[in-house]
Amino acid sequence: MDIDSQLECQALKISDLYSGTILESGPMHTMTKICAAGYLHSFHIRGLLAHKNHFNNPEYFEAARLWADWSIRMQGVCGDAAAFNMGYRLQTKRGALLSWFIADTLDQAYALLHVADEINKNDGLCDRILNAVLKYDDYIQQWFLGERGFALGYMDGEKLDKEAYHTATTRGICYYTAMYKTFGKEVYRKKGLQLLTAYLNEGYSDSHYHGSPLHNRCYASDAMANAYYVLAENDEQRKAILEKVENTIVNWSVANQMPEGYWVHDRNQGDPGSAKPLDNTKVGPYSWGLLLGLQVFSELLPKNTDLQKTVELGYDYLANVMNPDDINRWGYHAWATVAIAAKLYPQYVFPWGNNLVTADKKKETYADIH
Repeated sequence: MDIDSQLECQALKISDLYSGTILESGPMHTMTKICAAGYLHSFHIRGLLAHKNHFNNPEYFEAARLWADWSIRMQGVCGDAAAFNMGYRLQTKRGALLSWFIADTLDQAYALLHVADEINKNDGLCDRILNAVLKYDDYIQQWFLGERGFALGYMDGEKLDKEAYHTATTRGICYYTAMYKTFGKEVYRKKGLQLLTAYLNEGYSDSHYHGSPLHNRCYASDAMANAYYVLAENDEQRKAILEKVENTIVNWSVANQMPEGYWVHDRNQGDPGSAKPLDNTKVGPYSWGLLLGLQVFSELLPKNTDLQKTVELGYDYLANVMNPDDINRWGYHAWATVAIAAKLYPQYVFPWGNNLVTADKKKETYADIH
């Protein structure tokens, strides 16, 4: 069996397990008892919908609908009425969450927009999703810092809205790409481009503040694919994105990949900035978000043979070593399922996938800069 067929089998196993759990146990039980991290589900939903389009399995679609309906029903149950619930079961004080993160909820909104893109516009769920996301968008503007990026949100009861947080900035690029794709309004492209400017100018790729070198590059990889295919307005912007990706993401990824094909789990224990690392030999779940971006940009940087080998090794690990049946490792599977879709049928990866045909016509022009 060739590697693409093996990856297709892995995608089926992950999708069957995830959709089956939601359909059999319900989204409330799944989101609070099995995997109480809302942002992880957003990646599963994105992968599930891509696989739905490839395998034409209606159960994948139904599971995504249930997740979306649950997410909307949970909006505002802890804190502001517009705030999506991350599912962390965190402590509240007088009805408000002490900690609430922009980055995590941006991913929930991102996946909700994907669901809306897949359903009939006359479907009542579509209107409910769009209204919920628009309400959320109004709320989060207090953390939007324009070309400085996105701030963090709430942490231990403190509102952090003055300084940019790298992951919120890159997740915001993805979110505003989806908003622009959904509503077609230039205001959303402009906001996405402001955040892109922040990422291109910032120097926090190796920050350990609620992140790590792998974590930061994972989320940036997804963001740069969105920016390249949807937000960028001209060749100059696309060139800047490619140069940033090659210098900051690709070179690091080639140098730090383990011989088996993954990148190590390099988040720290304890508080942000902790110098006490986790076991740095274990597979990092953010490996596969990074691989998604590397796959996309390996098509745009075809002369980089080291990158091509890195991508092949990463997918070989996913095809032959990853165990989709291990429900306790949903965090690993969440990004892996989107990375598989990006390799096998990228045209289904929302919101940039259906731009691939247009972009491919320009590929040689952009590749020539290298």
